[in-house]
Amino acid sequence: MIALPVGMAVRTSFTDRRSSSRVVAVPRRYRSAAVVPVAVVFAVLCAALSAAAANKCAPKSCNAIDPNKLNVHLIAHTHDDVGWLKTVDQYYYGSNKAHAPFGVQYILDSVVSELLKNKIRKFVFVETAFLWRWWEEQDDWNRDNLKKLIDEGRLQLLHGGWVMSDEAVPHYSTLIDQMTLGLKFLNDTFGECARPRVAWQIDPFGHSSEVAAEFAQMGFDGLVLGRIDYEDIALRKSQKTMEMVWRPDVNKGQDGELFTSVLYNLYVAPEGFCFDAFCNDDPILDNPKLHGYNVDAKVENFANHALRYASTFKTNNIMMTMGGDFSYSVASSWFRNMDKLIKHVNKLKPELNVLYSTPECYLSALQQNSENVTWPLKDTDDFFPYAHDEHSYWTGYFTSRSNLKYMICKANNLLQAVKQIGSTLGERLAENVRALAIAVAQSQHHDSITGTEKQHVSDDYAQYLDEGITGTQQVLTAAYRKWLGNDFPEQTYCKLLNISECDVSENSAKFVITLYNPLSHAVTTPVRIPVKYADYKVTGPNGSNVQYELVFLPEQIFRLGGRSSNATHELLFIASEVSPMGLVNYHVERLNELEPPARPTPHNSTDEVIIDNGKLKVGFNGTSGLVQWIEKNGTRLPLQQNFFYYEAMKGYNFNADNRASGAYIFRPTENRPTAISEKINLTIYRGKNVHEVHQSFSSWLSQVVRIYDQQESVEFEWLVGPIPIVEWVGKEVITKYTTKISSNGTFYTDSNGRRWMKRKLNQRSSWNLTLTEPIASNYYPITSSIAIRDSVNQATVVTDRPQGGTSIEDGTLELMLHRRLLYDDSQGVSEPLDENQYGEGMVTRGKHILHFTVLDVAAQAHRLSALHTVMQPVVTLASTHVGGAEWASKFRATYNLLNVSLPLNVHILTLEHWRKNEILLRVEHIFEKDEDRFLSLPETVHVKELFLHMNVTGYKELTLSANLAKKDLDRYQWNHDGSKPQSVAAEETPVDDLLRPMAIKTYLLTVNSPNVV
Repeated sequence: MIALPVGMAVRTSFTDRRSSSRVVAVPRRYRSAAVVPVAVVFAVLCAALSAAAANKCAPKSCNAIDPNKLNVHLIAHTHDDVGWLKTVDQYYYGSNKAHAPFGVQYILDSVVSELLKNKIRKFVFVETAFLWRWWEEQDDWNRDNLKKLIDEGRLQLLHGGWVMSDEAVPHYSTLIDQMTLGLKFLNDTFGECARPRVAWQIDPFGHSSEVAAEFAQMGFDGLVLGRIDYEDIALRKSQKTMEMVWRPDVNKGQDGELFTSVLYNLYVAPEGFCFDAFCNDDPILDNPKLHGYNVDAKVENFANHALRYASTFKTNNIMMTMGGDFSYSVASSWFRNMDKLIKHVNKLKPELNVLYSTPECYLSALQQNSENVTWPLKDTDDFFPYAHDEHSYWTGYFTSRSNLKYMICKANNLLQAVKQIGSTLGERLAENVRALAIAVAQSQHHDSITGTEKQHVSDDYAQYLDEGITGTQQVLTAAYRKWLGNDFPEQTYCKLLNISECDVSENSAKFVITLYNPLSHAVTTPVRIPVKYADYKVTGPNGSNVQYELVFLPEQIFRLGGRSSNATHELLFIASEVSPMGLVNYHVERLNELEPPARPTPHNSTDEVIIDNGKLKVGFNGTSGLVQWIEKNGTRLPLQQNFFYYEAMKGYNFNADNRASGAYIFRPTENRPTAISEKINLTIYRGKNVHEVHQSFSSWLSQVVRIYDQQESVEFEWLVGPIPIVEWVGKEVITKYTTKISSNGTFYTDSNGRRWMKRKLNQRSSWNLTLTEPIASNYYPITSSIAIRDSVNQATVVTDRPQGGTSIEDGTLELMLHRRLLYDDSQGVSEPLDENQYGEGMVTRGKHILHFTVLDVAAQAHRLSALHTVMQPVVTLASTHVGGAEWASKFRATYNLLNVSLPLNVHILTLEHWRKNEILLRVEHIFEKDEDRFLSLPETVHVKELFLHMNVTGYKELTLSANLAKKDLDRYQWNHDGSKPQSVAAEETPVDDLLRPMAIKTYLLTVNSPNVV
């Protein structure tokens, strides 16, 4: 968010026409770099007009460029955050003016009105979440006007996602979903004319290779960026490499390439040319009869800006953004002044051609001379981390608001399952699914999941998620009744299992636990449900008794503020081989109330503590209480794990040296963290299915280290907070895993939960890093996993939510868990990140899963573990008065959607109701090329044979965003200075498709089945 220069909150150090001729744009499939004779142009235009008429879509237009002049493409735009200083609805309506005076409904009203006055004016709009709200409230006259402007290309829709998402911390499934949701609305409402051709990511705080790869697969011609590192952009300006071809996905070759342009001035207007009603810049006074005439000075100033911009780009076309945060509330102030600017600059500066334009028209202009330009290639790396000066690394937001990040992850987990389940219900309760989809989509905004919003806005995101989660319980109940029996009880999704609280299990003498596995292969998983201490009987799906145990809750759970549970234990059993995309029921009956036994006594010996599950051993130092080794297959390997904190830098942000650590920025005062405790109290629990060591590090930090029976990973479940405040100093809490792996300054982080990114300590691939912040500059976003390796072993930590991570020292993995700060970092939010709840600092509870493996099996371990963590079985509970035997006779105990067993490297990413008799399906290969000897091989998927509950009568492949048939995709091609790998698309079989490494195939299925309403 860049605020306007009127003393409002700012988040950057930057400050803040069209010629009268008009030509019809030549459709891309007919364009050529050569000069085309007039007769040919006329014939092509006639054909284009006929085709457009047939498609009921008027031809789009671009204002004329001049090949002999510097063409300055004015991009009239507004950047409208879907929540930041105000909630999304407050921003739309313009309420809560104390935090910001803007209202997006008025922006759209004003822009539409001004565009209708002059056909050469153009405007671009991005956030579908706001356009949807506006559209819902309009009458037919306003709707027709908007459609007309879109059809003619005067109001061009960019990007098309529900939000302009963050790129660091969202999971790739949520990114794809939020783009699909927005683009489906545009396509259903406005048709092909509204399909965006350019991705517009001008405010996220760094840019991901996975996101770029997705945009390429969605069919975008180009990507426009705003924020890249201050050293990176300075070098690119000096070398004229502000534009490039980005190849983020080595698995896709040229098909994955994406033209990428970096804006010169972030996304605000050049200094002196902000014409918004909230700006302080003078308008253009062009009546010489009146006092204050300033045309000559304005033209000269503008020409200087244009020439400075042009000196950093390769062609005689440049984009100049004319807008900013929530601009155009009074659109006439912008358009009237831009009309004058275009008129006077073009008259007084014959070397310039200033025109109203759009990013799509800009790319079209570049294509007209594409054969004469070779662009630099950016190969596979990304734009993380981002810094805007030497002491301002935006790496704190990778962890900010840990609990909101977790809630978003769990909501997405539920959403994916509910979409699968809802595919059997057709239109019935589709709005409930949509409500959760919208809540998850808007939480991907670059000031939501990032944790960089005001507290009341964070609370509003959480409320929308909670409402969405609540509504999906009706979907689960309806589907389960359809599958298992009409009397199947109403389902409850226990939202507070993360603090071991669930009303159904605690207060029901009999209840049923239902697990739905959203994965495409069977899973064996532990089930933990909070209960009172008693005798229980657990009956499995085949009617047999299931072995269970009661595990003591950690002592610290009972001290959590706001926890109203009377549960003292968790009932634990292992759900074995839950079918892929299948359901299973377990009946639980409380037999006898018992007095709770005395809690386990702490370990009071100096003897070494060992837990052993038959496949894995973990050793703890008897004196310090810390983990000290792990043993697999008879090989003992050193491993230490402990908690530390960085003291957060204080500051009032007068300059770079005075920069404070805040919601965005991570800036520790020292380069070495402080250990929270060197002497840890231990309590040991050894059970039938699980072995646990409960560690107490301090009054505000504890952990459970556990290994489940026959599993080969170690689970670290930490509880942090309330972080104490001493002498007004904030703390940033980390955990560190220390091994003997010779990592040589190299570590690996996931890119949005998908492909691995290789990181080198203190290095950047595109420039020589100036090391001013040795810790913060080496932090990277971790959506699901981080790893180090040597020639023999790999250590991988899988997270249950996004976090910042690094490997500062060889052999170590470091992850930031929680932040409590007392100073704002002056990037716009104007609040310190000091979350409070129940009268004290926020407490967060989460898990890491550690895999210590030899390299041969490391990929399989981490890929499947990360997938299982993101897509866990959805657990719901229901009270019942029926006993176990009667239950088994009355209801089916299992149900399966999947007809075939898919290989481990194939996952059904999306299965959801699309329209009547249509289902959207995405199938993905989850391994990278050459990552695993066998699991990186291509797989063939027979789409028609996948499902039991539907009869697939036909299908077609779509682009990743599901808004265009794959066969109709026609993207620009760009010359670059890198190698030209062969496109893999031509090699793929068109039917029963071959799924290559990292491929995602999107299909629209036509179904004819009594099971789909």
